[in-house]
Amino acid sequence: MSDKIVIFDMDGVIVDTEPIYRKLSDRLYESLGINLTKEDQYALAGSVSQDKWTLLKKQFNLKYPIEELMKMSSGIKYDYLANEENEIPLIEGVDKLILSLKSRGIMMCVASSSRRKNIEIILKRVGLISYFEYIVSGSDVEKGKPHPEIFLRAASMFDDNILNFTVIEDTNNGVRAAKSAKMKCVGFSNPNSGTQNISSADIIVDNFGDESISRIINLVLK
Repeated sequence: MSDKIVIFDMDGVIVDTEPIYRKLSDRLYESLGINLTKEDQYALAGSVSQDKWTLLKKQFNLKYPIEELMKMSSGIKYDYLANEENEIPLIEGVDKLILSLKSRGIMMCVASSSRRKNIEIILKRVGLISYFEYIVSGSDVEKGKPHPEIFLRAASMFDDNILNFTVIEDTNNGVRAAKSAKMKCVGFSNPNSGTQNISSADIIVDNFGDESISRIINLVLK
């Protein structure tokens, strides 16, 4: 068993859910009188729900408590994800990457700002949940990305040597969090995640083809 661990973000890295979430969020925002540009939504990518809704409640003077706003948002997403008639698109090649890491004895976990029940339903539906040792959700931390807490929490489940960890992220907030945690980082350039500054990642890939998988594994084993 390798002493290297890979921490995956989920939305935008394992599954291409960002376009789905934007459509669902747009409906909720409209009902609440929230008017956000796509750029505004991209800037919120990777943030934990509480941070996002705290900001929006203040900005748009929303009457609902933050907890209720969070439940509305999470519930709409869960209802969509749990409906097996709705497709959850897997990022092309990510399953091959996960299998390649597994075959080398590299352990993996998921650290996502989403709620745990949403993470679990997605990973079950795409058939990948058994490959991950642990799941850390936005509900498990007090401070969201770009704070490094979520990745440090994930690391604590394995060992204390953070040099053994590599994070795969698609957002500016996520990459900043990984580097703040002193971890290696793969920046995945996903056009559906919008314009994201992931330049501080150790390497940047825009696909999970064979060449990119080799680059990622080389970084992980470095």
